Amino acid sequence: MIEYDIDNLQAFLNELSPKERTKLFKAGFRKAANKVRKVAVRNLRGSGIRSGKELEKGIRRVLYRKKSGFRVTVGSAGKGNSRAGDVQAAHHTNRRGKKKPILVWAEGGTARRFVKGSYHKGKRHRGHSTGKMPAYGFMKKTREEVLPTVEKEIKESIIETIHTKARKYGGK
Repeated sequence: MIEYDIDNLQAFLNELSPKERTKLFKAGFRKAANKVRKVAVRNLRGSGIRSGKELEKGIRRVLYRKKSGFRVTVGSAGKGNSRAGDVQAAHHTNRRGKKKPILVWAEGGTARRFVKGSYHKGKRHRGHSTGKMPAYGFMKKTREEVLPTVEKEIKESIIETIHTKARKYGGK
């Protein structure tokens, strides 16, 4: 546990520019988010799904821009190739070459699906089942594990970051 003097801390924060203060807090949130992400990756590995480095890259941490905080998610990334990674990227892509959101499906599972039927020589041929994916729930398990301790983790990460910055500028 890091000990600190609240008066010295307040004086140090007042000396910093608003941009530097924001950087300090963002760095603290980033450290805490990385720890939560590690727990999520550990739960993914233990969930029973065959995972690799590419699939683990699909678990992302997102720092909020306009407010303080973060989230760890398996959702899509936004620009460009906006889908989560995959073990065999060449095999698990859609027609446009984008990777499929496998982690999203693994978290909640999928319903049973069928391919389209067809007509051949006037007879209807029904499509076959493509199966379903079970819900692995690794993010739900992560939320239950981390929720009680995340606030304390954020506080310690921010204080540790402030201490590092203060030592850089010659403080104690």
